[in-house]
Amino acid sequence: MLKRTKAYGLSLGVSSTLLMTTVFASAGGEILTPVVHAAEKTLSEKEAIALAQKQLKILGEYKHRDAEFVDGIEMLWGKSIWYTSWDKENGGSLGVQQDATSGEIWKYEYLGEEQDLDANQKKLTEDQAFQVATQLLKQVATEEERSRLSKPNEYPDSDIFYTRDKQGIDVNFTRIENGVPFLENGFRLIVGNDGEVIYFERRWSEGKLPDASKVIKIAEAEKKWDEGAFPTKDMAFVSRKESEPYQLVYEFLSNDPQFVDAITGKMLDSYGQVAKERKIQPLGKTVPPSTAERKLITKDEAQKIAEQQLKKLPGTYRSNGKSSESSDGYDENEIKSWYFEFVSQPEEGKKSDTVKIGINDSGHLVHYSVNAKTRFNEESKKIEKGITWEQAQESARKLVQTFYSDQLGIIYAVDYAPSEERIKEIWENDEPYEIEFGYLINGVPAGDSSIFQVNVDAETGEVVDLYNHLYNLGPSGDSSLPKNEDGIDLNTVKKVVKENKKLMLTYFQPKVRGSNGIMKMLEQPLLVYRYVGEKGLVTADGKWHSFTKERKQ
Repeated sequence: MLKRTKAYGLSLGVSSTLLMTTVFASAGGEILTPVVHAAEKTLSEKEAIALAQKQLKILGEYKHRDAEFVDGIEMLWGKSIWYTSWDKENGGSLGVQQDATSGEIWKYEYLGEEQDLDANQKKLTEDQAFQVATQLLKQVATEEERSRLSKPNEYPDSDIFYTRDKQGIDVNFTRIENGVPFLENGFRLIVGNDGEVIYFERRWSEGKLPDASKVIKIAEAEKKWDEGAFPTKDMAFVSRKESEPYQLVYEFLSNDPQFVDAITGKMLDSYGQVAKERKIQPLGKTVPPSTAERKLITKDEAQKIAEQQLKKLPGTYRSNGKSSESSDGYDENEIKSWYFEFVSQPEEGKKSDTVKIGINDSGHLVHYSVNAKTRFNEESKKIEKGITWEQAQESARKLVQTFYSDQLGIIYAVDYAPSEERIKEIWENDEPYEIEFGYLINGVPAGDSSIFQVNVDAETGEVVDLYNHLYNLGPSGDSSLPKNEDGIDLNTVKKVVKENKKLMLTYFQPKVRGSNGIMKMLEQPLLVYRYVGEKGLVTADGKWHSFTKERKQ
C-alpha cells in the first residue's frame, strides 16, 4: 500500500402506493461473482487486469497499456482502486477504475474522439440506449444488485455533469431500498451515438440505511420546507451552451438549506449538515473600476506584480530564479499564468520559507503557497492540538484582505462551518482547513463558479495555499446588469420550484469537502424529503429554466 503523504492542494412520509420498479428481476445472462479477499488483501496488478477483462467484454478490442494503484484518500468513496489504461489500434483509449479489493468496476470512460454518424446510420433511440446499458449491467453488476434498480431514467440523476462535452444518451439506474429511491446510488451510463457505452459509473454505498418507518409525515415535511428552504439569489450564465450576459437567478447552492431531514425535521444543506439562511456580506467597501477590455501583460510585468504582492507580507524575500507557466481555455478565452518562487530571508538560526506567487496575464494574483514541495514530502501525522475553524477563518480572511485590498467590496466569505465529525477527520488525517470566498456582481453572488479557496494548516494556523485560478473580475459595476434589489420574492421562487418538481422521500448520500479539493461521499446515508425532478433554476422573471431539457437539445 502507498504511504499517505501530507499534501495540500486543489485539483466537484412514504406512500404505500410507492412501489419498486425494476427491469432486472428476471434478468438472464452471465452472473458476475465478485472476488472477495481478506480485509487487508489488495488485488495484484495482474489480478485486477484479469478481472477487468472478465467483466468488460469491450476490453477484448483493446490492449492493456499501464496500471496505477491509487490510495483511497484520493477517491470519492474513500476506497483504494486500480486505474488501468487501455488502447485501441484504430485510436481511442479507455480508462478503468476498479475496487482494489473486490475488483468491481467502479468507473470507465472512453477517452478518444467519438465517431460521427455516417449518412446511412440512424441516430440511436432512447429505447436502444436503454437496451445497450441494460446489457452492460449484466456484465458488471450482480443479479442481486440489478434486482434493486429502477427502470432506466425513472428518477433524475441528482449529480449529473451537464456541461460535459460527451455526446450520447444519458442512462441512469437508481437504487431502490424499501420502496424508497436512493438518488445518489445506482449506475450512471452514457451510450454513444455508435451504440457503445462510452461512460460508466457505479455509485453504491455500503453504509447502514436509516429506518424508513420512523419518518415524519410528508405534509409536515412540506411545511418545514416552505418555512426553512432558502435558495440563493445570484448572478449566473443561464445557458450552459452559449456565452451570454450574467442574469439574476435563484438556485440552491451547496450551503443552502434545501432538504428536510425525514427523521428530525431539520433543514439540511447538500453536505447533509443542519443549515440556515446564509449571510452574504462583503469583506469591505473598496471596489475596483469596471472595465470591459482585458489588457494583457508580459511575464516580466507579472513578476514585478508578484514582487509587489510579497511586499505586503512581513519579512523580506528574494527570487530564487525559478518560474513556471500554465494556460487555461482556448483561443481568445485562453488565460496564461506565471508562477514565481521566492525565498524568505530569516533571522540567523531560523529556516527559510519558499513562497510561490501566481499572476495571470491580466495582472491578477491567482495563486499563493508556502513550502509546497516540503509539505508534499512530509508523512502525515495526527494533529493532537490544533486551531478552531473560526481561527482558521480569521487567518484566511487576513490574507485575502492583504492581497485583495482593492477588491474587498466585491468579495465575501462563504458562510459555512464543517461538522464536528468532519473536523475530527481533518485532525486525524492532518488535512488543512479549506476556507472559501466568493465574488459579488452588483452586490449579488456570482454563483459557485466564482468561489476560491484558502487552505489553512489546522495545527499551526498558517495559510499555506490560496487558489483563485477561476478569477474573473467581470462586470462588477456594470449598470446594465440587475441589482441586488431586483428580482422576485423567495416565496414566489419556491412556488416555481414546487410547480416543476415533486416532494419525495428519498435516501440521500451527502458529499463533503475532502482533502486536496476532492469531494468525499459520507458512508452513512440519510433519509430526507426533497423536491425531485429536472435539474434547473428559477430566473428573475419567475420562470423555470431546465438544464435537463437543455442537455437533450
